[in-house]
Amino acid sequence: MRTLHTAPLLRLTHDNEPPPGQPVPGDDDALSGRATSGDDALPGRAVPVSGGPPPDQSALGDDHASSDRPGPVSAGPLSGWAAPGDGGPLSGWAVLVDGDRIEALGPVGELTQAYPMVRVRRWPGTLGPALVHDGPLPPAPSPRERVHALLRAGVGAVLAAHLTDPAVRAAVTRNDVAVLDAARPPVLAAGGRADLAVFADDGRCLATIVAGRLVHRRA
Repeated sequence: MRTLHTAPLLRLTHDNEPPPGQPVPGDDDALSGRATSGDDALPGRAVPVSGGPPPDQSALGDDHASSDRPGPVSAGPLSGWAAPGDGGPLSGWAVLVDGDRIEALGPVGELTQAYPMVRVRRWPGTLGPALVHDGPLPPAPSPRERVHALLRAGVGAVLAAHLTDPAVRAAVTRNDVAVLDAARPPVLAAGGRADLAVFADDGRCLATIVAGRLVHRRA
């Protein structure tokens, strides 16, 4: 089933304005048997792995098709439109996800018109790429909890160099977290893996989507 993810702001890339320097679990997240606060950072450094355009919380009106607005970019029926450069967060944009891939990026109004039966998820905050965690996984009682601590922080990929423990690597694989040979800038692109994260103004992760699957949503 296709899902359209939208938020007040959307980033296609975090090249020029990365999210908080380190992923921060929410107050209800347990690491090593204790609750962490917003001031506790995971070990290592996080950089964005794939970002997306900022969508509006409501469908756009007829004036969304002004000539100076970039059109949607898509691997499917909407292909041929130009995608904007990384000029900062976009307003009124959305990410169309089909399975584990991004099918299209574009203005909410145009995407909902092109896909009238699509399911729409409206998020608060800023929607963009999931993060790449380039340090050791956070300590926790089990490999599963170590991976889930990253998912709660908006991480969608880790580096292979930090997966020397077979049990941890298996937990990463089971949760569809991407494994990279090297850190890379996050970019949301049609045809790419649907790794998304939503961040509040204070940097807290509100939701994480990995390979098109919602794996974390802050209550």
